[in-house]
Amino acid sequence: MIRGWDGSIDDIKDTELAILPVGSIEQHGPHMSVATDWIIADAIGRGIAEKSGGFYIPGLPISTNKEHRGKRGSIGMHSDTFYRMMTDICLDLKAQGFKRIAIVQGHGGVFVMNPIVRELNADHNPDLMVVKIDTTEICGPAFDRLEILQSAGGIHANEIETSLMLYLHPELVDMSKAKNFFPDTERPMLNYAGVLRYCPDGIWGAATKATAQKGKLLLETAVDESVKFMNSVFEMMSKKQPLNGSWF
Repeated sequence: MIRGWDGSIDDIKDTELAILPVGSIEQHGPHMSVATDWIIADAIGRGIAEKSGGFYIPGLPISTNKEHRGKRGSIGMHSDTFYRMMTDICLDLKAQGFKRIAIVQGHGGVFVMNPIVRELNADHNPDLMVVKIDTTEICGPAFDRLEILQSAGGIHANEIETSLMLYLHPELVDMSKAKNFFPDTERPMLNYAGVLRYCPDGIWGAATKATAQKGKLLLETAVDESVKFMNSVFEMMSKKQPLNGSWF
């Protein structure tokens, strides 16, 4: 069951959990849509809402993506703007009686998300608890255990994202244009130059290894791992007691 924007207020009156996916509109190589991160984040958010009974909020399509400058169609905002927007949304949900928020981060370049989540919890626990679900961080071990992938080390428009899009929206993928490319650098170097400096086609990984079958398994695994992670963090936070006057 989805308790979301397409339902009535009665559908969400008995839940204290809100699911907020966050994506990005940005280049994903020559073979995929600029909406890739938005579509994937929204799909994972829907899956989490179905399993948890939380209030599903449609994915936010635009976030921060300065590392993709240099390619038309990559639309982002300043970190300060995104920080204020996310804080306002979360506090508005709190004012409506939602006590738990799960932010599904579908774009790896939202580097300001950690301060947002940390400060919301530091300032508002126990009345509001916020969990950041970054599937790139929490799902890797499960993907490895299930031996879903044929490649490792990709971070953008790679085997994972391409497989998910082949499953979710195959009409938005042109595999004849998919490529494999691994730059001679590491992800932290994106602090000093954008993706296109290292990956001229905008692909960082093995896009040609993708299949729709992998995408289905990746999505199911991502949802399951996200729910387990979310529940474990909420359980930990709910057990906290004041420490020298602080609930954080």
